[in-house]
Amino acid sequence: MSITRGKSHPTHFYTLCGHVLSSVQEAKYLGITLTDELSWSSLVRSIHNRANSTLGFLRRNLCRCPAKLKETAYITLVCSTLEYAAAVWNPHLARDCDLLEKIQWRSARFVKGDYRTTSSVTQMLHDLGWRDLSDRRRDLRLALLYKVVTGHVAVGPDQIGLVAADNRTRANHRFKFRAVGASSSGLRSSFAAKTVGDWNQLPAVVVEQESPAAFKNQLDRLAPVACRMP
Repeated sequence: MSITRGKSHPTHFYTLCGHVLSSVQEAKYLGITLTDELSWSSLVRSIHNRANSTLGFLRRNLCRCPAKLKETAYITLVCSTLEYAAAVWNPHLARDCDLLEKIQWRSARFVKGDYRTTSSVTQMLHDLGWRDLSDRRRDLRLALLYKVVTGHVAVGPDQIGLVAADNRTRANHRFKFRAVGASSSGLRSSFAAKTVGDWNQLPAVVVEQESPAAFKNQLDRLAPVACRMP
């Protein structure tokens, strides 16, 4: 697979042990579909289809079950699909974000057992305490950056283009980074560029925790009480 952001896609042939490798436009790695244009739309559609299929299965088999059991099934089987490695492929296109949010909207109706067109899905989400998936993906990105900063993963901040901020600008905490410059929408929405702004705004009590679990607990406390998914 030849990766390029240009309009033209020149074909390069590579050989391995005397065999010419076939050219592909996308390939799956660790469950994540990578494309030659570095676009996540194809992956988002695939995730949407898998999650929607699972939700259909739950609706057929758990329609008469208590709401709490339905919610547990959604979190375990559907939400986990929607958020697998989401810190990496976090979409920036509105149509991709909406496609995923609609799965949660339909799931809220399933859990509440209310499919009336006059019912408010927004109210259902509020009653269930479910946050927008985009907000949850932001927290996943922040949790991953915490692991990068604290050495819990084998990737350092400098390896993803992060540079420590000047001491004079570290008002919130001592682990702030400079904003990442980006000339394209794709780069502006990459993990490092998109996360550093939210990271710099976190209070020291969150960032300076001693473990990923403690960091997540402090991060959850920043969310409104009515919007904390179990």
